[in-house]
Amino acid sequence: MLSRGEFMSLLASLGVAGSPAVAVAAQQPPWYPLPPPTPIGKGRALVVSGAGARGAYEAGALKWLFRDLAGGQQPFDVICGTSAGAINAAFAALGTPESISQDEQLWKSMPSADILKLQPQVQDLADGAMQLKESGKHGYPAKLSYMLRAKKEFDAAGPPADLPKIMGVMDDAGIDGLVKKYPLQLDALRTTLFVTATNLTHLTSDSFYRFVGPGASRQQERFFEITERKVKMQGQGSAPPLMRDLPYHHALTQENFSDAVVASAAVPGVFQPVAIKRAETGDTNLYVDGGVANNTPVGLAVDAGATDITVILVDAVDEVPATPATLPALLRAVNMVQSRRILQSDVQLAVLKNILASRKDWSGLNARAQDFLADLHQADWKPVVLRVIRPRTPLKLTIVGFNDQAGIDAAFDQGYADAQEPWVYSIAS
Repeated sequence: MLSRGEFMSLLASLGVAGSPAVAVAAQQPPWYPLPPPTPIGKGRALVVSGAGARGAYEAGALKWLFRDLAGGQQPFDVICGTSAGAINAAFAALGTPESISQDEQLWKSMPSADILKLQPQVQDLADGAMQLKESGKHGYPAKLSYMLRAKKEFDAAGPPADLPKIMGVMDDAGIDGLVKKYPLQLDALRTTLFVTATNLTHLTSDSFYRFVGPGASRQQERFFEITERKVKMQGQGSAPPLMRDLPYHHALTQENFSDAVVASAAVPGVFQPVAIKRAETGDTNLYVDGGVANNTPVGLAVDAGATDITVILVDAVDEVPATPATLPALLRAVNMVQSRRILQSDVQLAVLKNILASRKDWSGLNARAQDFLADLHQADWKPVVLRVIRPRTPLKLTIVGFNDQAGIDAAFDQGYADAQEPWVYSIAS
């Protein structure tokens, strides 16, 4: 049996392999001998991480997790998604056999959708470069002909001063059209949904939410009680505020639903930022990939009241890419380091808060500590359980393999199989 310290290390790394097992329950709950507190909601959450083309693996896992929707019974109470995971999360939150089938169709049809089509200006530059390269293989007058063609392509790309204004090399029409091919109706959601995105206007990590169900109003109220902390760092003297007091969570509307999902998957530099109108203020902000700042939003699920959390990851345990030899590979490696570090901090903080909240007798703590615990609003305390679905062996599909039909099909099948045997982690007594 793991000690709490060992379990914390295990969760922080999420990299310890073992045979699938049943979570070990505490022999005596913290509220003993009183009856257990009544939980708010059932507390089951699904967290779908950023994945690129490996989102096909997540779609396969969803097919298994949502295999039994008879009678409208949903397997989760909260679903959180980021980047490619946001696409999968949106279809999962619709919670019908049709939506899960549409999610499968979306991923399996991605190679034919040609979403890696270059922006027209970028294509003109690429074509011009090819003409210049070809000119080097010929003498005059053929050489001159290729050079004239190159000039024509460069001229079509527009003035050189406009080129730095291109904020995405790929044509957005591909991914935008593919997602919007299947209408996302907000009122049709059967499960509370969070979609994360990175706000470039205010430089914040945001989420767009929709609470669903009989207790939706109380769930939303409780979420904001938890996330809008009253205990904050206080500046001394003339010290300015340590952090800006900005809203990080925004309501999903029918108007911004699809845009929020596309924005969450808008990889910086690959796709253009997406403009989203925020319902609370009516202002429009620019957003990119949610994975920039929060690739696996476990903390959102915990703040929404979840204690039994299923996480879908797309990298195998201890999977390490080859030493970067190109710029894309370098950026991928940096992103992996960033994503894993954020995940470690997110999970560790969630477990720490959960352990603190389990303490029912606060009489021995000072007033500030008691205020902090009260601010957690966790009177409905239950131990956190994580169920992790991830590849047993590294996927052959790369994160940019959107045109790899065989790789997408294989990743989908592997996700379906791995979802049947998740690894389970919980706090031992």
